[in-house]
Amino acid sequence: MTHTRYSVAMEYDLFTAALHGDDHVAELPDVAPALRPSTTFEYEEGGRTYQRMSHETTERLEAVLGVLEGGEAVAYPSGMAAVAAVLRHVRPRRVALPEDVYHGVHAFVYAEAARGSWAVTSTEQLEAGDVWWIETPSNPKCLITDLAASAAEAASRGAITVADATFATPILQDTLGLGVDYVVHATTKFIAGHSDAMGGVVVTAAADVAAELRETRTTDGAIPGVLESWLTLRGVRTLPLRVERQSASAMQVASFLHSGGFQVWYPGLKTHPGHELAGRQMAKAGVQRYGGVLSFEVDSADTAANVLSRLGVFTNATSLGGVESLAEHRLRVDPAAPPGLIRLSVGLESPDALIEDLRQALTQ
Repeated sequence: MTHTRYSVAMEYDLFTAALHGDDHVAELPDVAPALRPSTTFEYEEGGRTYQRMSHETTERLEAVLGVLEGGEAVAYPSGMAAVAAVLRHVRPRRVALPEDVYHGVHAFVYAEAARGSWAVTSTEQLEAGDVWWIETPSNPKCLITDLAASAAEAASRGAITVADATFATPILQDTLGLGVDYVVHATTKFIAGHSDAMGGVVVTAAADVAAELRETRTTDGAIPGVLESWLTLRGVRTLPLRVERQSASAMQVASFLHSGGFQVWYPGLKTHPGHELAGRQMAKAGVQRYGGVLSFEVDSADTAANVLSRLGVFTNATSLGGVESLAEHRLRVDPAAPPGLIRLSVGLESPDALIEDLRQALTQ
């Protein structure tokens, strides 16, 4: 049984869309989506045949993410799988990367360049069919790129823009609406939100392009697992609430660190080089918020390691966007990071508890 299409979901607020953006895909009357692990289905005219080709849980997740981003979403088993899928779909001759970019994207783009898939270039050299890769806010310094200006400049040269909006989430930034061709998220992070489900998504405003991506995904076998899709779908229901609290708490933590004289990378601070632009660009639904991730720098790698060893509420771990707060010495995984840079992913704990935890770790 397929229920009445939620045809006005696109017109609803983000909270309602996160809960009802997939109503039209539901095949069962269950209020909560059922976990349906079957890989194969009894033959029925016009019905499903095999999980790699289609599955209700994944389609429901894609429906919600598509509504939140204002486009057509295609889900993948990891953020890097989504990155690889969109670049291999576009098949550019050249790719331009920003200076501050997720190290996994940097490694993939340069590895494929070494294999002859494309060349790496600067944005000034981009031509028709090339890709301008944007990451805003960036990892780990939360640098801000002007999406509308970049998309317009790329379009004037026939180049294609892809924006990794993982830090912003669909809640804080209207990425497609600012003219970008493709949006990528590591759904592992804020969207799933509980550090228990890996995934990625590509979103495009063009339904025919999304259909091509799905067809290639079926051929490649890059379909996300049902459990991961189900967990991510459950997580996205509370995404607006979580991002709202995490952003507010991150602002308090960033202000505390700034008052202590540290170099703090958080776009909500007036001292951040992208603060003014972020105030305009990260104002979806008319509310300015700056996300739940920030970084700050101590004087050395040794100091950073010592600070992390003394934290009690923050967990010393990689990744971000979960309900628990994480702290990471970024140099351990990203050789391009400043030696003393510590990245914080602010969770749902009391901001007072987080600040006190940082205070004792920094003053011992």
